[in-house]
Amino acid sequence: MKNKNEQENKTHFLPLFMSIGVSVGVGIGVATDNIAIGMSIGIGAGLCLGGVLDAINRKKQEDSKKNNDNNDDSAEQ
Repeated sequence: MKNKNEQENKTHFLPLFMSIGVSVGVGIGVATDNIAIGMSIGIGAGLCLGGVLDAINRKKQEDSKKNNDNNDDSAEQ
């Protein structure tokens, strides 16, 4: 059994997609000869996508914790 105080390993998508967005944005910026605008658009897209994925994963983890807590409570009774 897992210790409740032990944190689970979880992936944070926000910094991952933010860095990917910067990279893609710089590539687009070099191609269009405007790196600043490309980088801004890339980081914005990465922040949006990473934030949405983190929120979805957080909600799934909270729901699974609630289900596990409910199952533990019903097993004790």
